[in-house]
Amino acid sequence: MNARYPVLPANCRIILIILVFFFCSGATHLSAQQVRPNLSGTWKLNLSKSKLAPQRPFGGDSYKIKHLEPQLEMVHGGNTYRYVTDGKQHVANVSPGEGETLAKTYWDGDTLVIEKRQEIGQGGSSWVSRYTLSQDGKSLTVTHHVNRSSFSAAFDESLTYEKQQ
Repeated sequence: MNARYPVLPANCRIILIILVFFFCSGATHLSAQQVRPNLSGTWKLNLSKSKLAPQRPFGGDSYKIKHLEPQLEMVHGGNTYRYVTDGKQHVANVSPGEGETLAKTYWDGDTLVIEKRQEIGQGGSSWVSRYTLSQDGKSLTVTHHVNRSSFSAAFDESLTYEKQQ
């Protein structure tokens, strides 16, 4: 036995290893949460940096976002949508003309993913949007993959918005 470094009993070593594991995993979890960008601000569409789908239905050319994790409120195209980034499906918007919009919202690294579904009468739409903030925080890239729509066939587009305030 070394007098400088006493040998711990086996059960103490196991407890020590478990504590170190929980400490390290907690620190990793905390740092992963800190990577998530804050999307708050007013964002205006930059057409020259965007790739719009030819059959694009009418939408807004700006976003107003209030982001206080895990809550997001987005005003876009004259509608207000409320999201929760918990990965569970929630009602994001209810509109008399457009019905109920359901959304599942979660983070994929530093990209916000919103999977939406909207049923209108016999038709409806479903799409996935990905929101990525630039390193300098001045531009927001939003990609949409529309799976199906009452108004058009499936399509993809990439929109770039510049921060206004």
